[in-house]
Amino acid sequence: MTGQKWKWLFVIMMSLSLALTFPIPSFAIENSECLDCHGDPDMVKELPNGKTISLYVNPKKFKASVHGQNDIACTDCHSDITELNYDKEVPHPVPVAFVNCTDCHDEEGTAYEESVHAAARAKGVKKAPICYNCHDYHYTKYLYGDTVVQLENKFCLRCHHPEKYHKWLPQKKTHFEYVMCAVCHAPNVGKHIHLRLYDLMSEKFLSGQEILNKLGLTYDTFMKRFDTNKDGVLDISEFHRFVRALRVEKVRAIFWGEMTDNLEPLVHKVTKGRAIKNCKTCHSIKSPFFDKVYLVLTKPTGQAPHYPVKRGVLQSFYVTHFYALDATRVRLLDIIGLLIVLGGVAFAGGHLTLRILTIPLRRRRREGR
Repeated sequence: MTGQKWKWLFVIMMSLSLALTFPIPSFAIENSECLDCHGDPDMVKELPNGKTISLYVNPKKFKASVHGQNDIACTDCHSDITELNYDKEVPHPVPVAFVNCTDCHDEEGTAYEESVHAAARAKGVKKAPICYNCHDYHYTKYLYGDTVVQLENKFCLRCHHPEKYHKWLPQKKTHFEYVMCAVCHAPNVGKHIHLRLYDLMSEKFLSGQEILNKLGLTYDTFMKRFDTNKDGVLDISEFHRFVRALRVEKVRAIFWGEMTDNLEPLVHKVTKGRAIKNCKTCHSIKSPFFDKVYLVLTKPTGQAPHYPVKRGVLQSFYVTHFYALDATRVRLLDIIGLLIVLGGVAFAGGHLTLRILTIPLRRRRREGR
């Protein structure tokens, strides 16, 4: 018996030791518990000045957001809420602590701290934006499938009025429609060209799923069908094959081209006074901004797989809605123009030569001989 007692005592001591070393975690608060209250459209909070603010979180919109798609819990951001006490009128601490996005998005936070927005904030400009002002609170979406105009409306144009500035910039409207603001105002970020299909009849962009359904393909099989040389990039002939396949399916849309930044953390480092203002940076046949070209097939989630395309495609007649003077010169038109010039020179030269050679003949004719 004595041996048995010591054995059980040893087991109990070991169990206590393990319990202290590896404490039993408390049950996590489920998002559904938060939405039991915050999913009510009528939930509001009255402010000291008598105004009210909505505390409603749309469950469907949150589920479709980046955080919702990645199963981020409410308490992953609102980390000061560790338990819910329903014996109280409000079952969690009030007010809730400030959510620090950089706990997860540290690279974005570092870039932001070096931006003109952070500098303005440090000087006391209360309207200078922080994360929430651009990305909303609960409905942050993937931005890869957005157009330049959509991105500008979501971000820059909320505060800025570019028409009041950029007096030096020719064709401002064209630049604002096809070039993302950060291309010039975040000069250290990588650039690339988006190509997407725009239907002139319906006046809307065709989604990637619409295009793939027409072709009987998926996002995974698209390149297998058209990248015949298996180099991972669509060259001009392969791109033409893609266009022909669309025509067979009676898809007669144009390719809409845009210049945009890579959506990487550094894009948050928006600068002032160091923006690109040299036209030759883009408008040059050697501009590196056109080295990366992608066909974009958007998803309903906001994601958009990018399929690499050779730069030469921009110099084909298929890209009819995007032209950067000198940088995307259409070679066929160059050849036609050169032939016209040479033809004109040859005609003039031939005519002059003929006139010179026939001088004696015309002189004898005038003399009546």
